Amino acid sequence: MDHHLFGFYNGCLVLVGRILQIMEDHFRLHFEGRGGLLALAILICSISGNALAQGAELGAREDPERQVHWAMGAFFGTGWYRVDDNRSMFIFRIPPRQTLRESSIDEKGKRKLGIEIHYPVTFGLHNLDQLPDFVDFDNFATVSFTPGIELEIPLTEKWHLRTSAHFGWGKETSSSESAWIYYGGIKSRYRLGDGRVNWSLLNGLYYAGYQPEFKDRGRFGSFMTGLEYAQPLKNIQLGGDDLWLNWHVTYNYFFDKLNFHVGEDQVESISDQWEIGLALSKGSKNIKIWFISFEHIGLSYKFSSNRQYTAISVNLRSPFTY
Repeated sequence: MDHHLFGFYNGCLVLVGRILQIMEDHFRLHFEGRGGLLALAILICSISGNALAQGAELGAREDPERQVHWAMGAFFGTGWYRVDDNRSMFIFRIPPRQTLRESSIDEKGKRKLGIEIHYPVTFGLHNLDQLPDFVDFDNFATVSFTPGIELEIPLTEKWHLRTSAHFGWGKETSSSESAWIYYGGIKSRYRLGDGRVNWSLLNGLYYAGYQPEFKDRGRFGSFMTGLEYAQPLKNIQLGGDDLWLNWHVTYNYFFDKLNFHVGEDQVESISDQWEIGLALSKGSKNIKIWFISFEHIGLSYKFSSNRQYTAISVNLRSPFTY
């Protein structure tokens, strides 16, 4: 296991280095304080490597037929997820989106509705010891496609709503099992202060599920509340723009408990989820790599109050625009 972890850790650093080099060479981006970025990359890769090491050790002794249902990965997003002490899964979600119109509100209060079309593709992985596991097609256990639409409604300059609806289909690659997958909800972001303070209050209502159902694991609803904050970092720039540190803390309460069958006669119930996220951004500008655009790049740590559920996921967007 140690050599797999070592390979992932070095591969992660090499990948970060290559991304920075590509951004400098091909996109003419200039990094001041690059050593700080690499130090952050080392920290992120170390955290990810430790999490993946634990997940791989758990995965070696688990029964694939009793894993957390793969269909919910389309909603939860990219990351490593663990329930109890013996059930884990790796989810890789590619979330391309098309912005048809940006939302806006003018001084007279005239509003323009924002419209986005989403085309997320989600893969479930058997193992994730090293970066090459991402391109090993035999390692993909599930695949799903859940297109959807998201609308942004500017109520005031400070208060915006987002509503979304997704519907799609997924399948296990090694069997005939498939499922229809659906999820959606409404989110709210209210910016606090007078513009000099970058705090925002977040709230949301969600509903997700899949058909056909297995026992009572097929659907759930949740309520989210939290805070997010953005802070500029001194003497660190990306492409001539100041680099920012974004973080958020959210709490999700599940109206319907998530019941995971981890044994013949054992069920673990999850009733909530805490999330702590850190990421780097260019303030109000997106980070672009080729044709892919991100609000920011970082990691999120998720856990339930009873500690039976933990996850580390990739953090590319605010909880409001995710």
